[in-house]
Amino acid sequence: MTCMDSINARYGRSTVHIAAKGFEQKFAMRRAFLSSQYTTKLRDIPKIIC
Repeated sequence: MTCMDSINARYGRSTVHIAAKGFEQKFAMRRAFLSSQYTTKLRDIPKIIC
């Protein structure tokens, strides 16, 4: 902990922190604006019936 304190004191607060600390997700992707995946998924290819 002393090592972490000295690094944070030298390079700024919260430069190094414990991995189990977690984080808060401040954004979410809007699925409505997701582009179609025509080249990666066969089910997304438009079907034309004549």
